[in-house]
Amino acid sequence: MKSDILVIDPSIAGISGDMMLSSIIDIGADERLVIENLEMLKDYFKSCKKLEISFKDVTKNGFRAKKAEITIEENRNSHNVDELSSNLERCIEDISISHNAKAFIKNSFENLISAESALHGISKKEIHLHEAGSIDTFIDIIGTAIALDNLELFNLKEIITTPVSVGGGDITFSHGKMQNPAPAILEIARRNNIMIRGGPGMYETATPTGMAMLAALVEESQEVFPGLKPELIGVGAGSSEFKEIPNILRITLGKKSTLLTDEIAIIETNIDDRTGEELGYAMQRIIDNGALDVSLIPTIGKKGRPSNVLKVITNLSKSEFFSDLVMRETGTLGVRVYPMSRFIQMRENLKSNIKIKNNDEEIDVKVVKSESGEIIQFKPEFDQIIKLAEKYKINLIELKDDISKQIQRELFN
Repeated sequence: MKSDILVIDPSIAGISGDMMLSSIIDIGADERLVIENLEMLKDYFKSCKKLEISFKDVTKNGFRAKKAEITIEENRNSHNVDELSSNLERCIEDISISHNAKAFIKNSFENLISAESALHGISKKEIHLHEAGSIDTFIDIIGTAIALDNLELFNLKEIITTPVSVGGGDITFSHGKMQNPAPAILEIARRNNIMIRGGPGMYETATPTGMAMLAALVEESQEVFPGLKPELIGVGAGSSEFKEIPNILRITLGKKSTLLTDEIAIIETNIDDRTGEELGYAMQRIIDNGALDVSLIPTIGKKGRPSNVLKVITNLSKSEFFSDLVMRETGTLGVRVYPMSRFIQMRENLKSNIKIKNNDEEIDVKVVKSESGEIIQFKPEFDQIIKLAEKYKINLIELKDDISKQIQRELFN
């Protein structure tokens, strides 16, 4: 089975450059190849006096992970962008990697300096990088490029990320002290449509280098894991130790499901103080506003009172809108929201020409197809059948059967 999707999961403990590099090594990249190429970096950065790299297995809160051990001695802590760019260009030209790998390196660095330029309101030539200007940054970026290239992962059909956990609390860096996330994290996320979320603890869990590499690599950011058959799992460890969570980045290489998937939210709430008529009206309002589905489940609530569970299925992007609508229409004080993926069949809406009592009519038809395009089933719009039955004074069941036969002849002939 040939893998066609890579899922990067920074929702556990965020992302950093060394975590990304270590996770790709853990999934099976040639460790010796990566180290040999990276150790040549000191020849291109005059400020670097010592560079040693190795990888080892560690345990983070009970989970095994691969960790990069990097020893660096530099005699500068601020770097001009032009100088760094020149050093980087010379370096990657001498490394035997693909065009896609070189593009990834350049795009990652560009993401860093573009974010800094926007934040400080100065041109890229005026920027002096501090934390992000260390050779450590280039080890992470170039090493990850070599590892990805070694596994031919730049050729995958799809690379996606789950939301990046950015931590919480205050951070202190070269420009002072402020609340998490760091400005560069926000700017890179904004520019590249990457979802972020706070937590899980009161510390920094995402670094600009990690975010810049993620933005250069992924094509999509989504709330939940897609449907896939996992084949290889790589786990990269961060340096810090957290009490609440394992400080790891997990990546999963696999085969994407042949079924279509989309991201939805299920919104539900318990209601015990509304009449059936009121709930029926609320359900109709929810459907009229574009919900994918709505249902009402009778149950027994607290103190043995008869109750109902209202469930709404909607596109994930509309979960806030429908949460507000449910609370306004039912009077409930809160709702539960469950983001998730679902498998769906390929669907197509068609218009079919039919005859009723020698008169031409048109009706909407929902057609379900397999991945190969074969028609699995079809269903004419029931509300339209009702209107036609009333218009022509025909028995509804008989008309439905006749319309279905006409549509079947049209679709399969």
